Amino acid sequence: MGDELIDGPLSAPHTVAALERADLVVGHGLLQSDLRALAMITPVPDALLECCVDILVVLHEARGGPWATGLDLGDLSWHTLRTRRAKHGNGRFDRTRARGGFDPRDDARLHARLWQHLRTRATFTAPARAADPAPVTRTLDAAAMDQLCGREVLGAAEWHRRRLSRGTIHARGQGDLTAAELAAAADANFRDDITPLRACATELLGSARPPHDTVLLAAFQLLGPGANLKARQALTAGRFARSTERLTAYTEALWKTVHPDARHRWRTAEPLYDPVLREMDFSAPRAAQAEQRQMYREAAAAAGRVHHAWRHANAARPVPNKAPADRS
Repeated sequence: MGDELIDGPLSAPHTVAALERADLVVGHGLLQSDLRALAMITPVPDALLECCVDILVVLHEARGGPWATGLDLGDLSWHTLRTRRAKHGNGRFDRTRARGGFDPRDDARLHARLWQHLRTRATFTAPARAADPAPVTRTLDAAAMDQLCGREVLGAAEWHRRRLSRGTIHARGQGDLTAAELAAAADANFRDDITPLRACATELLGSARPPHDTVLLAAFQLLGPGANLKARQALTAGRFARSTERLTAYTEALWKTVHPDARHRWRTAEPLYDPVLREMDFSAPRAAQAEQRQMYREAAAAAGRVHHAWRHANAARPVPNKAPADRS
């Protein structure tokens, strides 16, 4: 896996292109999370969906119940393989802190071991429920093994249907309503007019040629789920220009997207409560924090200019005359 598929500015389309070259794509949360996130930025071909296997979906179906609690990669690797999921990011300047401390390459190797175990042993062990964390071992039946080996897949049509319903890909899952609304908003606005986003990029980056549309949309992924949803919904019906706060948050996320080095510097500059580190020289982190504050002021100013121009353009737009009613 190359760095361009993880940190590159066009990582989403590059990842889709790399996956299309495979005969079978297996992942943990692949259909549930990863491809959903990609679909908010770049088209996911149906041919790719037809060769995808999501271990999380298969095991959730095999265990039953409304929630997938206890089926994350860390729990499964420990209870099934007796192997701890490696966590990095303990150092102040470790880049994996941006991903919660987990390196995607290590996770891929661990997932490959788990998939091999499931195919050869046809069993897995995981906590039963959130209220009952006692480990329970389940045996996979023939139908689950067919799904696991790619002989029977969820399919593109069913994936698209579930992607927009109650925020879950699991057939028996309760899901998250916010995730469903977010997927629907992304689906509705993906090919919509993103002129406001280009205007933000032009103002903020000082370039007459804004980044690729994929980069503009990728900036949404740096926002939290709630802000992501509101910003995407605001793209429609002219509501985008009526929210300077959301526009400012988006422009900051866009700046971080096209300047990952600065994003890393600001993250490492976050103060840590440590009696030893407090005595060290924090001049470099303070400088990075000052840079972040200055960048945010510039983002707010750019958002204000775009907001004003967009509102002025809408106000100057002529209102179409209504045809007189026929009173005959």
